[in-house]
Amino acid sequence: MERHLASLPVHSGARFEEDAELGSLLIRADAPGQGLDYAAAVRWPEAEWQTRLAAVERRARAAGTWPSLLLGEGLTRPADLPARLAGLGWTELGRETTMWTRRPVAVPHLDPQLRLEAATEGSAAEHEALEARIFGLPASGAAGRVRGLRAGIADATLRAFLVRSGGVPVAVARLSLLAGSAGLYGIGVAPERRREGLGGFVTAVAMRAALARGGALVWLSVENDNAAARRLYERLGFRPAFGWSRWMAPPR
Repeated sequence: MERHLASLPVHSGARFEEDAELGSLLIRADAPGQGLDYAAAVRWPEAEWQTRLAAVERRARAAGTWPSLLLGEGLTRPADLPARLAGLGWTELGRETTMWTRRPVAVPHLDPQLRLEAATEGSAAEHEALEARIFGLPASGAAGRVRGLRAGIADATLRAFLVRSGGVPVAVARLSLLAGSAGLYGIGVAPERRREGLGGFVTAVAMRAALARGGALVWLSVENDNAAARRLYERLGFRPAFGWSRWMAPPR
């Protein structure tokens, strides 16, 4: 789940690679980057962590990006790397919890005007436009996000769900299918249509689609301060797996 989580930006136009020098998974995106550039799946020997960290900083600054790490609680080595980063002036940008379930749930019956559709290469731009409005994504990265969405749909590593009400797009969700793992992300509802059950509806649909493929489980990640989303996912049967945090280096 950690590696899949770290690799999600490939669906927005980024690339990932194993980097022996850095001892981690390296995520890179073309300029302007969209905040998708970081190292993840960090497993550094105790005697080498400072050398590896310096290599991460050096590589990122040479590429014109800001050094950043994605760290998994209980997974990253050294285990206290977040505290060490804080001591060096790094900043924690956010913290989330990855949750998982093996059990599909019933799809709730809502407004009969609702229509669910799978996004296609042709409707990718419409799907991305609603995502951008829901999540406040920058317009500068729209073209890259649409290309990534179309590529994922074309190579079957991504399914995207769009809910319409009276023909108007109102909710979205993505199902990422990488390395035999199924992860949900990009779950959102148009601001004017929240608190109507649409988030639970589209999540349940995506869950069932994931588990129908024969996978052992489906996972998602939720911000720790988003109590409403956490309660929703718990009602749908999700349970915590591990926490993770994103860190940015100080200026040099």
